Amino acid sequence: MRKVAVLLAAVVLLSVFGVVASPAVSAADTGKVVIAVDLAHGENPKGLTDATYKGKLLTKGMLKTLTQYTFVYFGDTKYESELGIKDIGGKITYDALVKNNVTILILGQPISPLYPDEIKAIRKWLELGGKVLWVAGDSDYGNGAKTQQFVDSLLDQLNITNLRVDLCSVEDAVSNAGGKSYRVVAYDDPWKDTPKRSILVQNLKYGGKILAHGPGVVAWVDKPDGSGAWHPLEPKVKPDNAYVIIHSSNHSDITENSAPAGKAYSAGSTGQFPIVAAQIVNVGKDKKPDVIIVSGETPIGGYEPMWVSQYYGVKLDGPTVIANILEWSVEMTKESQSSSSGSKICGPALIVGLAVVPLLLRRRK
Repeated sequence: MRKVAVLLAAVVLLSVFGVVASPAVSAADTGKVVIAVDLAHGENPKGLTDATYKGKLLTKGMLKTLTQYTFVYFGDTKYESELGIKDIGGKITYDALVKNNVTILILGQPISPLYPDEIKAIRKWLELGGKVLWVAGDSDYGNGAKTQQFVDSLLDQLNITNLRVDLCSVEDAVSNAGGKSYRVVAYDDPWKDTPKRSILVQNLKYGGKILAHGPGVVAWVDKPDGSGAWHPLEPKVKPDNAYVIIHSSNHSDITENSAPAGKAYSAGSTGQFPIVAAQIVNVGKDKKPDVIIVSGETPIGGYEPMWVSQYYGVKLDGPTVIANILEWSVEMTKESQSSSSGSKICGPALIVGLAVVPLLLRRRK
């Protein structure tokens, strides 16, 4: 009988700490994190494969470097043999995202708008919780102006984050590659209040330098649907749980290349400007948080992606910085923002525990 009493006591303890009736570990949790790259809206896969010049390797591709992840993509079937990764559809769908256990979705400078059903699919996927969405814009130079509008329209319709890409550009006459101000060399230097900041700055060799080739600038709006006022993204004036990860140097300035003019930043303004920012949001009720990354330059694709490790003789931390951002993003989705989540009592376990207590008390008498 003593063994029975000990066993029952153990059940009570397990119920109190929420171990009984805990959810089973899914297949996605036991395997590699899956990254889906969107190539269905005119984006290109530059950076996924090796970058070479006159037969010399300049930057090892993302697919060969980030082997801790499984990559898939949306887009033309021609890329399947070229990239050696799985094509999961010609357009973004909720079923494809869920079936393939996608945790991270990267949209790198779309040059055509997403369909309404694609945006609804992304929203529904985010409502599951624990997801990362990286939406990359561009400068307002040439076709980049349309990309800015497509990106902001997407973010408005998702209605989950305050971050936007303003309708202007960042240039830097001092911190650049090859003496051209539009080849901005920005810096991986997250705001000091960024949670788990150490992940974002680990293993840097070149001071966190990263190429932002003709970048846009990240701003924020009062309302996630885009109907509110626009504001510069600053440490003391920002939406909740928003953090700048990459910014330009103090020598950079805001420029205008195409109408309409910027809504938050004015041409001629100088100083540090946000190139990559993230906001931690809770889309699904009682779900793990999602991380939404909005950037004025893209990690993949574009004219020259942030992934590059050197450009016009400038040594860069591109691959390390992008790897750090991905690692940090996944880490930030793992735990609920509720401080009590770790000690929450599971309902069924609590009921079992309470039912056993009288039996233990009777035995002790």
